[in-house]
Amino acid sequence: MTRTLMATMVFAALGRPAALPELLDRASQAAEREIAALSSVACTETVVETKLSLKEKAEERRRRTFDYLALVDTEDGDLAITESRVEQSGSKKTDTKPLLASTGFAAMMLILHPTYQNSFEFTDLGPVEEGGRQWRRLGFEFRPGKRSPSILRAGAREYPLAWKGEVRLDEATGQVASIHASLGSQLEEIGLESLEASVRYGPPAGQDSGEWLPREAVIDLKTRHQHWRNVHTFGGYKRFDVTTTEKQEAAK
Repeated sequence: MTRTLMATMVFAALGRPAALPELLDRASQAAEREIAALSSVACTETVVETKLSLKEKAEERRRRTFDYLALVDTEDGDLAITESRVEQSGSKKTDTKPLLASTGFAAMMLILHPTYQNSFEFTDLGPVEEGGRQWRRLGFEFRPGKRSPSILRAGAREYPLAWKGEVRLDEATGQVASIHASLGSQLEEIGLESLEASVRYGPPAGQDSGEWLPREAVIDLKTRHQHWRNVHTFGGYKRFDVTTTEKQEAAK
């Protein structure tokens, strides 16, 4: 009887949901691994830029394709990411200036990285089933006065972004499946009504490395008179190794 009871207690412990500190620790380690993985691969990034009318109809649309790679620098114990995006020769170039420049969103998992995790307050929102799998949901909100992993550039000024939103991750590994983040009315002074970003991650197609990398990022920005939506898709990952000392913020 005692042996049976002990076995039951062990199985119950193995099946219990992870507590928030335990889950954040797993997510922190996973984010560190995935940032390292992102810096060791090159891929193809396709960006569809759309300018929308007040009635949500497309007024202008551009599609571009880039050779993409992310360079990570940890010099002096700091973490900086530089994106290299070289437009492919076959891509139709309608204008050198994008409708809306949105970069750095592939690395949104920095929210959970050890360098930035303390910049956010996390809450446990419980499990959810999606795509035939169960995910764990965490709410997050930027802590005022802390360092943000993202900035917005408007003219010559830079604004650190105080993201809040929800992340869905694999409870067993801590790997991020998706992030939805928004700003609300943080930047009303420059006429920004809203900024939302939704990023999806997963195993690269045809690879069984256990790594999860960016698949899609959708950025939606509204001002008082204009509305833009950029859709980034990432694929065709190939591994390589590179080191660099160049520094830049994670997002623009």
